Amino acid sequence: MTIPKSWLIGIAVAVLLLAALGGYEALQAHDALLKADGVQAVQEQKAKADQAVKDQAKEDQVKIDAALQSALSSIDKQRTIIVTPQQAAAVANTLPNLPQQVTVQQVPAVPATATTPAQEATSQIVIPAADIPAFQKYKLDCDESNAKLTACTLNAAKSEIIQTATDDQLKAMTVERDTWRTAAKGGTWLKRTWNVVKFAAPIAGGAYLAGRLSK
Repeated sequence: MTIPKSWLIGIAVAVLLLAALGGYEALQAHDALLKADGVQAVQEQKAKADQAVKDQAKEDQVKIDAALQSALSSIDKQRTIIVTPQQAAAVANTLPNLPQQVTVQQVPAVPATATTPAQEATSQIVIPAADIPAFQKYKLDCDESNAKLTACTLNAAKSEIIQTATDDQLKAMTVERDTWRTAAKGGTWLKRTWNVVKFAAPIAGGAYLAGRLSK
């Protein structure tokens, strides 16, 4: 069976059109894949860096929690101790940069009079006037530390919110990457099928027209 010349011309035109369209589609797919791979590489590096930061932060948190529990336990034990004037003076003298030592002074008993009752002998702590600035500084330093601790706690909560938002952004970019990959492969099955039909229709029409004109 001899194939009509018009059909050969139509087939040749169709092949050329398909080749041109195929090359164009391949170029678009290649560019899309390159972009997708670039996005993926950046996100993988960021994910590794974020994971390293998280792991280190978790280790630091364990150490901080252990130190805090030890300090709190020591403070709780001290709360149950009945402090004598001598012990209080000894603790006060551990404060840094005290110009003079805090001392304990014995106050003798005072017998009763016609107008005042009797007073038993007692001990009292004597804080030299020169030590007052050091005690004031210690108190203000404690207030400053408490203020910083409160701010640190609030910042930690905000950091958790920021981390959650960062994770959400990463998920969104991952979806974007996957979308690019799907697009690079021609989209979904229905979309690829429609693309074939969409491009095949004009090619078939061109081939038919070319065959008609060659008669």
